[in-house]
Amino acid sequence: MEEKEYGFIKEGKVFRKAFLDYTDKEIGEVKETEEAAMLYYTERFALAQAKVNDVEEKINGTENKGSYLMKVLHLKETLHDFDAIGDFEGLYQRLDLLEEQLNSFVQQNRLKNLEIKTALLAELEEAVKSSEWKSATAEVKEVQRRWIKTGAVDDAEKERIEGTFKTMLDGFFERRAGFYADLEKMMKEKEANYKEFIDKAEKLKEIENYTDLVEKIRTLKEEWKDLGRIKSDVRTAFWNQFQAIIKAAISKAKKEGKAKASSGNKKENLENRSAFLKELETLNQKITPTANVKSLKDKWKNLGPVSRADMDRLQNEFLFLMDQISEKQFIESLLHKKLKGKQNDAEKERVRMKIIYDLLHRDKNELSTFKENLEKFNTSSGLDKLIGGKLELQERKVKVKEEILKQFKAGA
Repeated sequence: MEEKEYGFIKEGKVFRKAFLDYTDKEIGEVKETEEAAMLYYTERFALAQAKVNDVEEKINGTENKGSYLMKVLHLKETLHDFDAIGDFEGLYQRLDLLEEQLNSFVQQNRLKNLEIKTALLAELEEAVKSSEWKSATAEVKEVQRRWIKTGAVDDAEKERIEGTFKTMLDGFFERRAGFYADLEKMMKEKEANYKEFIDKAEKLKEIENYTDLVEKIRTLKEEWKDLGRIKSDVRTAFWNQFQAIIKAAISKAKKEGKAKASSGNKKENLENRSAFLKELETLNQKITPTANVKSLKDKWKNLGPVSRADMDRLQNEFLFLMDQISEKQFIESLLHKKLKGKQNDAEKERVRMKIIYDLLHRDKNELSTFKENLEKFNTSSGLDKLIGGKLELQERKVKVKEEILKQFKAGA
């Protein structure tokens, strides 16, 4: 039997000697001479050495050393099965050292990754607070890109930090989806306003007087601006319908010879409108004005055209007076319900004042809340016009009730 330091031959079989926790291993048989067999398997050990040398060189030649940890562990699991005779124990000592170095490197990297991801969480926490969805989404996706690019953290921290990141990310995109769903719903609801507007515009074709027609078209174009935001292609389709109606109405009015210059009548129309406002002022001096509001509005509408500048001024005065008259009538109806037929003047005065105070208080609270929420709105792409109109309406409601309160106090 031939025996060397790392192997031996017994009964025609070639064995590698035991090392570390591995027992003697039969690796082949003698085919010619014992010397030739031992030489063959001893020379094969160079292949096992080459495997260890190769992974060691790659580890030393790269910055991303941690990526070779699994390769080292795989060699440790399989190298003892390699059919060769040599210093396997020395190879395993080298692999143990490499594993220790790589574990240290991986641990340092994971601590560094934890620092990076903790900083990214702080960035994400700020970014997800914003309701400026376009810019916020860009910021969130940039943080997400850097997060993915950053390596793993220690297993003890992984569930916490990854879970926190996912919760914030999911919450942001859920809020964003909710916002756009609400916006989509709002735009769908606004489409109904456009349909009603088109139906109203169809009545242009019934106007025979060219001057009245032009004035009505101008009014409708102003109304168009306040219809609210919907999808651009849908809005364009409605606009094209509106333009087609205008074209048909003008063509009809011209054909019927109704197009007359109205400049000579504007002075008289201005006087008539101013006189009508005086009547409304007198009517509004009453605590309980009795009048048919619809009839007053119809009369105002039919008083004839004036210049645009005059109309804007007169229209504001008209609306302010009509709002007061309507509001007083509403207050009176509430008064009757609360008193249930009681006619005590002092009691009526007390309840009337309480009603106006309550209504004014409610409107002021609504105005205050609306102003506080203004900064939450994205006022781009047409929403600013809608929000501006809503704010103007809320402010006018407060002014109307303040004026009524002043009149009530003076009357009392």
